[in-house]
Amino acid sequence: MATTALSSSTSTALSTSAAATAAANKANAQKLLTSLGAGSGVDVNSLAQNLVSAERVPKENAINAKITKNESRISGYSALSFVLSGVKTAMTALKDQNNFNAVTATNSNTAAFGVTTSAAATTGTHDIEVLRLAKAQRSVSAGLSSATASLNGGSAMSFSLTVGDASKVTPTVATTQGVSAVTETSTVTFQSLAAGEHVTVAGLTYTATQNSTADEVAAAFSGLLADVNTPADPAKGTFSGALAGFNAGTSTNGDVVFTSTSVGANASDIVVTTAATATAPNVSTTQGVVAATEYASVTFKDMAAGQSVTVAGLTYTTTASATAAEVAAVFASRTASGTTPTNPSTGTFSGSLAGFNAGANLGTATLYFSSTTAGANVSDITASGASASISLAAGKDTPQDLVNAINATTAGVKAQLVNTGDGSANPYQIILSGAVGASGAFTMTPNYGSGSGSPGLSFGSNVANQTAVDASVKIDGVSYTRATNTVTDVVPGLTLNLKATTTSAASVDLTRDTSTIKTNIKAIVTAYNDAVTIFGEVSDPKSTMDTYGATLVGDSTVRSVKQQLRSMVMGPSSTPGDSVGSLWQMGISIDQTGVMSMDDTKLDAALNDHYTDVVKAFTGNQNGLSIYSPAPAGIAGDAVKKLSNMLGKTGILVTQSDSADSQNTKYKAELTKLQTRMDALLLRYQKQFSSMDSLVGNVNSQKTSLKSTFDGMMASLTGKSG
Repeated sequence: MATTALSSSTSTALSTSAAATAAANKANAQKLLTSLGAGSGVDVNSLAQNLVSAERVPKENAINAKITKNESRISGYSALSFVLSGVKTAMTALKDQNNFNAVTATNSNTAAFGVTTSAAATTGTHDIEVLRLAKAQRSVSAGLSSATASLNGGSAMSFSLTVGDASKVTPTVATTQGVSAVTETSTVTFQSLAAGEHVTVAGLTYTATQNSTADEVAAAFSGLLADVNTPADPAKGTFSGALAGFNAGTSTNGDVVFTSTSVGANASDIVVTTAATATAPNVSTTQGVVAATEYASVTFKDMAAGQSVTVAGLTYTTTASATAAEVAAVFASRTASGTTPTNPSTGTFSGSLAGFNAGANLGTATLYFSSTTAGANVSDITASGASASISLAAGKDTPQDLVNAINATTAGVKAQLVNTGDGSANPYQIILSGAVGASGAFTMTPNYGSGSGSPGLSFGSNVANQTAVDASVKIDGVSYTRATNTVTDVVPGLTLNLKATTTSAASVDLTRDTSTIKTNIKAIVTAYNDAVTIFGEVSDPKSTMDTYGATLVGDSTVRSVKQQLRSMVMGPSSTPGDSVGSLWQMGISIDQTGVMSMDDTKLDAALNDHYTDVVKAFTGNQNGLSIYSPAPAGIAGDAVKKLSNMLGKTGILVTQSDSADSQNTKYKAELTKLQTRMDALLLRYQKQFSSMDSLVGNVNSQKTSLKSTFDGMMASLTGKSG
């Protein structure tokens, strides 16, 4: 596809050439027609093609010239879009206030700690002392004879591996002794609710915010307890009020059993009402049913990956760290049964709830567990933090088996078996390593069962052992303890990577990094000059630039876009500072030839003396302002908005390019129609000339025959031949 536009002289020459060719074809065709009179053989096909070409070529050349010109325009618009995108990219780097916040850190003790900064950092000086590095626990066993030696005489054995402080996992349990005698129940069979309808049971009102099925309504009431503050809102509705005098059991197919909290209470006294538009639920009562009315509240705690907690026989082990609320959520609504529940996404279950049903999660870390046996002492509920359980089967009690079993857990402790090569009878050692920080401390307790137990399996006194500790660092006179050697949350925008302890304070000087700002401003100068160069090339009829040169000669779009761009960069800021409000006040200027330049001295002075003014002039002190926002956004922010519109689907460059492309579609259709007409004309000429050629042949044949007859007659009359 041609992309270079035709100059006016070239276009004139092309038209003259086409006219000359057409005239020559027509003259040749006339000569051929004249030759028919002679009765000679005529190439009627060439004759027809020449005549058709004489008519087609001028029209075809005219349409192709229009197509070529539009293709050149499209190339030119593409070139303008490219260089304007470059200006937009340069302006984008300076449109946000945060982009001016780069800070350079100077560290007086790089051996003790490394320093990195972010956009949130501010200038200033800080004193840093590294008092202690965070370390991971390392426990090294006494020597073992081999990797395959038996640790327990071939018998099965187990280990309890506890990571961190067990008290940080063990939940808090509060028990409430309720009614331990015969009580009464009411079964409420709920109905579906439309959005806006409500149902009230014993003082607790559920209002549907979305259409709710009977099962969804029942599930909302499931597990709620009497005299508890308004529960958290369920997914499709809201709660108001609180249950009074009744505890709600679990939901089954839209049914919920409500148990009275008072001995001898008439269960039929439960009050169930609905909105006028809603279908009232069915209520059935049972007098004198033995019910569970005692409960324990369990408040869970945060858990690290690999830690476990057990409540009433059901153990939950995390595969990743979990908040207290997340732990409570996995226990919520579990019912007492002999089966292990399905594993949640955050961990695994083992065992099953026994003697207690878990209530619904009320949006906190606290759950209520109701006893399933009337008169049971609810305080018998067990809740404890548990360790990872490691079991070695009979015949699988070797050091390597133990290492493999530890590494298979998610407790966060890694094990390796090494051969020290010290030449002793027991060169093998098991090395256990925990996570960095005090929370990664661990203990491992063996249970040899009926086995013999190996006295060599000990981790007590090896000199290579290391205690898990948190890092301690003093910053500006204040001491901080952190679980890792990476400190990110003390000085805003400053990250410390601790390497070694110090004997005295080191200093970190945070100074404003103007070099990055200058580089970004220089990028605007470069992008602007690139754009001006392309503006000149596409509009210059004498341009020799490949592809884009002379593609938009005389196009008013070039002048319009160029004027808008100059106004964007050299006009006053919409958010000027007190002393600086435009680029020329920062040392940016445009000479008589249209070339932009940057005066480093003036720019340095503006950055040093009027830094806040420069930031405001460029950004309007904005961050992440939408291009659709009407708010003033400074030189860079406003330029990005305008350039985004100019380069968008409805911008002048895209619409002009689309218009040229649309025109070419029409021109190509005209070429197709022209070719169709010329094909038909050629066929008609071929038929006509073929008939003419046949007629001439017949005439010539008759002429020859008559001449022969005439010659014979003359010869007989004159006695002469010929």
